[in-house]
Amino acid sequence: MPRLKYLNHLGLFAATLVFVAVAVGVLLGAQRFIADAAEVAHTNEVIANIDAVEARLRDAEATHRGYLLTGNVDLLAQYQASRAQVPPLLERLASLVSDNSAQLERVRRLEALVERRLLQMQENQTRYREQGLAVARAAINDDSIGTSVRIGESARGLAAVERQLLAERGRSSRRSANILRLLAVLGMPLGIVLVAFVYRTLLGEIRRRDRAERLGSEANQRLLQTVAQLKRQGADLGELTRYGGLLQNCLSPTEAVALSVQVLSRLLPGTGGTLYRIRASRDYAEAVAHWGEHAAASVDMLPPEQCWALRRGQPHLLRADDEGMRCEHIEATVDAGAFGSACIPLVAQGTQLGFLYLSSGTPAFLSQMDLVRTVAEQLSMALHNLSLQERLRIQSIRDPLTGLFNRRYLEESLMRELANCVRHGQPLSVLMLDLDHFKAFNDLHGHAGGDALLASFGQLLGEHAREVDIACRYGGEEFTLILPETGSEAALECAARLGEKVRQMRVHHLGKELPAVTVSIGIARYRGGADDAGHLLRRADEALYRAKREGRDRAVCAD
Repeated sequence: MPRLKYLNHLGLFAATLVFVAVAVGVLLGAQRFIADAAEVAHTNEVIANIDAVEARLRDAEATHRGYLLTGNVDLLAQYQASRAQVPPLLERLASLVSDNSAQLERVRRLEALVERRLLQMQENQTRYREQGLAVARAAINDDSIGTSVRIGESARGLAAVERQLLAERGRSSRRSANILRLLAVLGMPLGIVLVAFVYRTLLGEIRRRDRAERLGSEANQRLLQTVAQLKRQGADLGELTRYGGLLQNCLSPTEAVALSVQVLSRLLPGTGGTLYRIRASRDYAEAVAHWGEHAAASVDMLPPEQCWALRRGQPHLLRADDEGMRCEHIEATVDAGAFGSACIPLVAQGTQLGFLYLSSGTPAFLSQMDLVRTVAEQLSMALHNLSLQERLRIQSIRDPLTGLFNRRYLEESLMRELANCVRHGQPLSVLMLDLDHFKAFNDLHGHAGGDALLASFGQLLGEHAREVDIACRYGGEEFTLILPETGSEAALECAARLGEKVRQMRVHHLGKELPAVTVSIGIARYRGGADDAGHLLRRADEALYRAKREGRDRAVCAD
């Protein structure tokens, strides 16, 4: 057995070293790939700038000759436009190769040649205006032709060096790929073999220990428990087994909660209970189910810090001598010696989902906390899984361009939020947002530019919405923001902040910055029985059109 333990430790250590080596290799290789890709992009940009300089200079020469031959002022304008583009391109080229002194020197020589050629053409323009075509044509001599030839040779020399650098970086990328391939081919299988060896040996040891523990547990139960206790435990275990099977087939959190209430009321007769769920905003825990009669009542809604179980992430039990440890949500008028209570947190994957509050006139039920904890663990995992399923469902109702919820989800969510608003007596407001002059923007910059603007606006709206807010793309360039627990003044402040953010928003598309835009916003506050979901949206839409009519780039309240 000591030898087996030593082999297990050695195998785990070796597997760890292998996986660490693979991870480090992959990280270094990835960094090398990124660096090579950046260098390749840089080299391609240099080559493109060299080609652009040559192209603009050729355009200038061609239109210069055309103007001398025809006297067409349009050709003169084209010559001047091409000539004006050459110096900025040379400056950009010098900036790109500033990290390579040899290339920078070649660029400086090319700049001198280009300046000389431009001066020659400018002087010839002057001759043409002052002395006529014959003199200008005679000035196109070997010197100007030689200058053009030397410019071409210099540009080709620059490009040849950059292409050589490009080839070297390609070889570097292939070397990095070969190293990563070697790590994947040799390192991963070796690590897997080592882990499999350790797993096999540990599995055998676990099985032996499980068998021994099971035999010891069965012997202790036969010696220490009565027949009545054995029957009770068997019934409880059967109940938990059935509960676990049913829980796995629940389709909604409400169904899982209802099933748990039934099971706990049977497992803990004579005990009152309340199940709390933490709201999505994480600021309150809300009672969603009650059963039995509490010996000490608890509030229906409380901040998480008022419960010791949520603070500590562990069950909190209260007995007669624990007056100082009573949770704040428990009724303070009841004498601590007259009841027992327990708060059991609902936690899954490190996330707090809520807690169970149990109370009875006697603390005898506290001896069954193992059963309650099992129920709480199964319920927590079920609620977590159902939440994941709901998250996947939400992904199917997202707008693919902006990442916001689509119109169908907006209509479903608004009805749900209105119901919560009525139940808890909280306000609710809706913002309808529309990008100003979007059609003209789309016509000017194309659908791709319009899509870039919509995507950026959707990202801005999602980033500046609260966790409880619901941001949706209503259609086209119209967006909707549902603000639970928000009155008109707070909604107007939110709209003002969003308007300022939109004015500051800068969108880049195809290497250039698109013009700034503004947004018009319509605000409608829920008015209780006077509104339903459709009417509330129409009121917000009417307020939006009022904002459009009043000059755009503003927020208008329907009220």
